[in-house]
Amino acid sequence: MRLAAILASSFALLLAVAWLINSPAYDSAVACAAAVAALLSSFFLKREKKPEGQAQQVSGSSIGIQAGRDANIREIKKD
Repeated sequence: MRLAAILASSFALLLAVAWLINSPAYDSAVACAAAVAALLSSFFLKREKKPEGQAQQVSGSSIGIQAGRDANIREIKKD
C-alpha cells in the first residue's frame, strides 16, 4: 500500500511538473504543490500490521462465543 502511494504520487508530481513547464499558471502551480504534498505525506504512511488473532476473556459463569465471521449458534454446551 505504501509503495503504491509513493509511486502514484511520484507519477502525479511528474505530470504536474510537466504541466507547469508547458503552461505556467496558477492552477498548474497549485497542482504541482499538491503533488509535492502528496509525495511527502506518502512517506509517513504506517505499514499495515496483521492482526495477531482473537482474544476474549469471559467470567466463570458466562459463555463466550467468538467467530472470525458469521456465527450461527443452535446449541451451546457448557462444560
